[in-house]
Amino acid sequence: MAYQAIHPFQKNIALKQRAERVTWLLGGVVLLSLADLFLTLTYLTTVGMSEGNPIAHWLLETTDSVWPLAVYKVFTVAVCVTLLYRNRDKRQSELASWCAVLILVTLSIWWNQYSHYQPMLPYAEDHIVMVGDTFTQPFEKTSEVLAIQ
Repeated sequence: MAYQAIHPFQKNIALKQRAERVTWLLGGVVLLSLADLFLTLTYLTTVGMSEGNPIAHWLLETTDSVWPLAVYKVFTVAVCVTLLYRNRDKRQSELASWCAVLILVTLSIWWNQYSHYQPMLPYAEDHIVMVGDTFTQPFEKTSEVLAIQ
């Protein structure tokens, strides 16, 4: 197969198209991340949930507030989106953007399933819910010993 030179004009068009795709993908990343944050905060402050992200779980346990989690989520998404946007004409940024969207779509599907089946699920040992201004584990095992009569 013979090597075909790409005209600089065609290369510029391809780079602009890639940059536009990455921009749209990053918009999807922001929207899906905000939806994930909204659902996380909603479940934490109503029926409770088990937080799977160890950093988020640590933030919730140590601060007893949802605000550090929200700031952490917004900050990490902003850093990632900014880095990918600045390099939006590179192939690696497009690949990373596609991966991020696919991961967040998968997470959205998981949220959909979780919301549907949550009332039927058994509570995990790390189930937490915000009651008032503090997080509690309402189904924590106690070390009480029952006396046999």
